[in-house]
Amino acid sequence: MTDDIKDKVRSLYEIMKEEKIQELEVNSKDYSVCIKRKDNSDNKQASLKKQNIPVDDTKKNVISLFETIKSPIAGVFYRAPSPSLPIFVDEGDVVEMGKTLCIIEAMKVMNEIKAVFKVRIVKILVENGKAVSSGQDLFEIEKV
Repeated sequence: MTDDIKDKVRSLYEIMKEEKIQELEVNSKDYSVCIKRKDNSDNKQASLKKQNIPVDDTKKNVISLFETIKSPIAGVFYRAPSPSLPIFVDEGDVVEMGKTLCIIEAMKVMNEIKAVFKVRIVKILVENGKAVSSGQDLFEIEKV
């Protein structure tokens, strides 16, 4: 296990203690980590596998190792400029800085959310046409 991964596991365990989470599973493209706390003490069990395992969306308290793009305002999330036009981005796309990722409609104003650096879209976290709140995660991303 590399020192970088060990540091991430330690950080995740500290978050688990603070948030009183008993079990946590994290999946990335390079590895999967499952941490289970036996009780509220510092006893921990961790397993690490070098493989690609898809994230199970049904599990609670899953913390992603990817960064996110958050909504700056409350409104309605749109993936395309109109229903008849193509979507701005899809999962797996590499997006240049300044490219529009989505639109948040608030009070009849269409607010374009743009990439502030070059990124790969890992996961789109909001369904098209659904309401979002200010600060809500919209996309999981990887800096490129």
